[in-house]
Amino acid sequence: MKQLITLLTVLVTICLFSCSQGNKEESKAKSSTTNTTAITEAEDLTKYGIANYEGNILGGLKVGDTAPDFKLDDENGNSVSLDEKLSDGPVLLVFYRADWCPYCTKHLAEFQDNINDITEKGKASVIAISPQTSEYSKVVSDEHSLTYPILYDIDHVAMKDYKVFFRVTEEYNEKILKFKGDYIQTRNDDTNPYMPVPATYMIGQDKKIKYVHYNPDYKQRANVNEALSSIL
Repeated sequence: MKQLITLLTVLVTICLFSCSQGNKEESKAKSSTTNTTAITEAEDLTKYGIANYEGNILGGLKVGDTAPDFKLDDENGNSVSLDEKLSDGPVLLVFYRADWCPYCTKHLAEFQDNINDITEKGKASVIAISPQTSEYSKVVSDEHSLTYPILYDIDHVAMKDYKVFFRVTEEYNEKILKFKGDYIQTRNDDTNPYMPVPATYMIGQDKKIKYVHYNPDYKQRANVNEALSSIL
């Protein structure tokens, strides 16, 4: 009997030790995975011109979040408020990077091409927000005959509130200099090169976000029909 008790005691001890070691290894593995993921994400974002800058405010808002209000001037110097626009119906909000970005200008043109569906079916209005000065936004607006405003986020308030704000890498900024003859901050009338992730939000009249398209890859853009389906 004593031998049986001794044997059981040994087996229990071995089991407890093995479980303890297993938990430690699992915990260590999880920690390693988390750190690796964080490093990989930081490295990946630089592919899209997003610098590893501690002042970045990224991640985007989520469906169900309350949309922050803003009051900014459009390309013609007129003040536009989100709350005022929402009094007439839902708002389809898109963050626009710059006139030199072909993906951005194509995206804005797509909204304009579907403006009747947006305003008639969805009873919604479109607002674009950019860190570029109104001078450049007006050129884009006129060139594509846009009937909706492009607002100048002069102090980055909207970009930060909607969690799409980042500083551009030096390498990407140099590419824009070679491409357009100006640094990003020059066209933004800013001290440093800041831009938004080109996110799109559908905001209901209750100020709740109904649809989100957020992707640091600036080549990936929101689908107008998907955005509209969130309020139809």
